[in-house]
Amino acid sequence: MVNSGQRPVVLVTNKETPEKGINKLKLKCDVIFPKSHLATREEVLELAGQVDGIMWVGHMPLNGEVLDRGGSRLKAISTMSAGMDYVDVEEFRKRKFPLGYTPIVLNDAVADSAVGLMIAAGRRYHEGRLAIDQSQWKGGPQWLLGQDIKGSTVGIIGMGGIGQTIAKRLKGFDIGQLLYSGRRPKPEAEALGAKMVPQDELLQESDYVFIAVPLTNETYHMINESTLAKMKPTSVLVNVARGDIVDQKALVAALKNGTIFAAGLDVVTPEPLPADDELLSLPNAVVIPHLGSATVQTRNNMAEIAALNMLDPVLQQHSFGAHRPKLAVTCADIPGRYIDLLKQNCDVIICEGTSRADILRSISGVEGILWLTADRLDAEALDAAGQQLKVVSTMTSGMDYVDADEFVKRGIALGHTPKVVNDPVADIAIGLMLAAARRFHEGRLKIASGEWEMRPQWMLGQDVPGSTVGILGFGGIGQTILKRLKGFDIGRCLYTGRNRKPEGDLAGATYVDLETLLRESDFVFIACPLTGDTAKMLNRDTLAIMKPSSVLINVARGGIVDQPALVEALQSGTIFAAGLDVMTPEPLDTNDPLLSLPNCVVVPHLGTATQQSLLDMFAITANNVLSVLTGRPLVAPFNKR
Repeated sequence: MVNSGQRPVVLVTNKETPEKGINKLKLKCDVIFPKSHLATREEVLELAGQVDGIMWVGHMPLNGEVLDRGGSRLKAISTMSAGMDYVDVEEFRKRKFPLGYTPIVLNDAVADSAVGLMIAAGRRYHEGRLAIDQSQWKGGPQWLLGQDIKGSTVGIIGMGGIGQTIAKRLKGFDIGQLLYSGRRPKPEAEALGAKMVPQDELLQESDYVFIAVPLTNETYHMINESTLAKMKPTSVLVNVARGDIVDQKALVAALKNGTIFAAGLDVVTPEPLPADDELLSLPNAVVIPHLGSATVQTRNNMAEIAALNMLDPVLQQHSFGAHRPKLAVTCADIPGRYIDLLKQNCDVIICEGTSRADILRSISGVEGILWLTADRLDAEALDAAGQQLKVVSTMTSGMDYVDADEFVKRGIALGHTPKVVNDPVADIAIGLMLAAARRFHEGRLKIASGEWEMRPQWMLGQDVPGSTVGILGFGGIGQTILKRLKGFDIGRCLYTGRNRKPEGDLAGATYVDLETLLRESDFVFIACPLTGDTAKMLNRDTLAIMKPSSVLINVARGGIVDQPALVEALQSGTIFAAGLDVMTPEPLDTNDPLLSLPNCVVVPHLGTATQQSLLDMFAITANNVLSVLTGRPLVAPFNKR
C-alpha cells in the first residue's frame, strides 16, 4: 500500500461505518476498506503493516498478533465501542501503544435500551405478544400483571457512565431507593441519591437489577446460580453490558423455575444467538440483538397483607347498621381476599360468566355495581339492574364505553378510577417509546430467523435525547409521561388539547395545535380520551404530517387511530415505528396485518396491569360504591365534560 504524499493511511475494518466518521478521517487521511463489508482476520493482518492507523469496528480479538503484523508503521488503533473485553489491553499498555475507544458517547443510547428492557420485561411485553399471536388474549383484571416501578428498589451493578445515566433516566419514575455496587464509592452516584452497598445486599434488596460493568476476569459469570438465588422471586434482571457476565444456563434455570420474575437482555452468549437457543423459548425473557448502542406479583402473604392494609380502612369507615347492601361484581378475576373483605358487610354477587347476558343477569336487583369489564354500560344495563340501583363504579380511567348521560338522566351515581392509573400507564408508554424507537420487536424477529448481523449501521434506531416529544391530551397520564421523561434530556415537549394548561407551563411544555405537534415531534404520545371529536384523529391525512423518522405511541384507546391508515403508514415509511398498548378490536385477530409489521410493538392492553394498580383501583371502586350506599358522596366521581 503506497502512501499518497504525506497523508497517513487508515484502515477502517467495516465498510458500513457511518459516513460522518469516515468523512472526518478523509479530511486528513487516506481511508481504505476491506474487500468484504466486514474485514476477515486474514485481511486485517495482511493490511496492518501497510497502514498508519486502524479504526477497529467490531469485536474481533485485538491483540499482540495485530500489533506484531502492524510493525513500526502502525501508530494507533481506536475501537468503536465502550466495552473492551475483546482487546488485550495489557499488551497495549506493555508496548505503550496508543489505544482509543468510545465510552461516554454510548451512555445515552445504552441507558435508553436498559430502561426500555426494564419496562418490557417487568410489564411482560414479550409474553403479551405471544398471547396475541397464539389467540390467548384473555383480558381480565388479574391477567398478565407485571411489576411496579414506582416505589421499587433499583440496584445498579457498575456505576460508571452508563450506570449513572440509567440512574438519571429513572429520576422521573418515583422509585423508592437506588442502590449500587462497585469497587469504590462514586461522588456522582451520591449526587444522584444512590447508596453504595455490597453486591449481596444489592441483589437481596432490589426489585430491578441492572448490569452495567465491563467484562473482566472478576466479573465473568458474576451472575450465576448462587447469586441469582439471592434475588427476589419478583425481581427483574437487565443486562446491557456483556453476555458473559451472566451464566446463561443458570439464568435460563432461574427464569424457568421462578427464582426471578423476568429478564431483559441486550447482550447474550454467543452473539449472534442461535435461533434454537433455549433462552428464546422463555416467555419471561425479553431478548434483543445487542442494540444498546445502535405484573403478576407473586401470590404470597405480602400481597395479601397489602390488600388487607389497603381495603380494611375502606370498609371500616362505612357503617350499614343492620342493613346489608346487595352488590354485584361483574368479573370473577379478582383476588378472593378482596371479595372476602366486601362480604364482611355486604351481600356480594360475583358474575362467573363473561358474556353480556351473564353480566346483565348478575346485576338484577342490586343496589351497587362494581363494573370491572369494558362491556357497554348503558340504558340496557341500568334497566337490567332495576330501579333500586343507586351507584355504579368502573375500574377504569377512560369511560368511552359508558353512557354517562343516561346516568345523569336517572340520577344514578357514577364513579371511576382516574389518577391511580397514571403511573403504570405512563410506564407502559415510555417502555413502548423505547421498544419501538430502538426496534426491539424487529430485533427479536431477526434473532429468531437467524438474521443477526454484525454491522455498525445495522438496526439503527431513533434517539431520545434532544428529541421533540408531542403529547396529545395533557391530563394526568400525559403529565406523568412528561414527568417520566425528566431524565431523558429531551429537547422540548409540545402538547395539544382543548385548552392550554397551567400544569403544562409549570412543566416547561408548549401548547400548540395538532398539526404543529405532528409536524415537529419525533415522538407522539396519544393520551386523550376517546370521544366523538378524537375518534380516528390519527388518520391517513394526519399521519402524513408526521416525520418519516417519528414514532407513534398509543396508550389511550384504539379507536383514536384509523388502524388501516396506520398499517399503511408503517409499511410505506410515512412514520418510523409505532408502540401500541391499545388497538381495534380487542382482542386483536391473530391475522390482523398490524401483527405482521416488524416496526410495530404491540402489547395486549397491559397499561394498568400491575398488582399495586389492581389493588388501588379495586379499593377506589369499592370505596365509590360503599360511600354512596352510606349516604356519602363518591370518592372519584365521573363528570362528563
